[in-house]
Amino acid sequence: MKCKIAVVQFRVRQYAPRDNLRRVEQFVKKAAILKANIIVFPEDLLTGPIDKRQGLADTNKTYRRRFQELARRYSIDIVPGSIIEKEGGWLYNTAYYIDSKGLIKARYRKTCLWHPERRYIKPGNEVSVFYTKYGRIGLVICWDLVFEELFRKMLKQHVKLVICPSYWCYGDAGKGARYNKNSEVDFVNSLCVSRAFENEIVLVYCNAAGKLVIGNHRDRLIGRSQITAPFYGAIKRLNHSKEAMFLQEIDVDPVLRDAEQVYKIRKDLKCVMKI
Repeated sequence: MKCKIAVVQFRVRQYAPRDNLRRVEQFVKKAAILKANIIVFPEDLLTGPIDKRQGLADTNKTYRRRFQELARRYSIDIVPGSIIEKEGGWLYNTAYYIDSKGLIKARYRKTCLWHPERRYIKPGNEVSVFYTKYGRIGLVICWDLVFEELFRKMLKQHVKLVICPSYWCYGDAGKGARYNKNSEVDFVNSLCVSRAFENEIVLVYCNAAGKLVIGNHRDRLIGRSQITAPFYGAIKRLNHSKEAMFLQEIDVDPVLRDAEQVYKIRKDLKCVMKI
């Protein structure tokens, strides 16, 4: 399972889906020219958080269809971060995997909502693991990364590569920032490496860039988009919060096969699950 992945640490313009879509296409086109197989974007990609502007939620899959068109046009698999969608009277934080023919391979609704999201978004209740020509891939979103239980469920479905769009800010530390102003950077970096090692997976973490400005509320995204794997730790990491794209080619199978030979986590997990 060798593939080249483009990770876009995108600066989301708040409440500006048209502008964000225009700039998204520029990155998709560039990644296609560079022969990337998969391109990944951050959470809340087109609108930013919409607590105060819930009318911006997509009600008829318009945004999803737009990404299907881009995937077909540029012949590239796309994970369009996440989109806030309205369905059955509820809002969901939704991620898709769209293949290079524009087909929906998977849909995932964020299960572990960040605290402010719980006021207006309904959580999903299923893990998402699916087959692609690059192997078995899973989707999670941002705060899901904290919960090992989700990864163990995906592991039972033989996941090899997990993609995590995110919108993670320095201010998420709350009072914790008084102890360490880089608390969230340390938190995310440790989670990305730990999840890869302890589950014998490759993890693609794609965070947003720049600043968050909603009314009088100000915050900064931590960036730190990265790809991690057993033995390697961070194969590639952006150690900043500026907008950028990086490409990384990785052959997933050899490193995961060697990790299982050394650690035998997948084998031993079967024993643990019986306890």
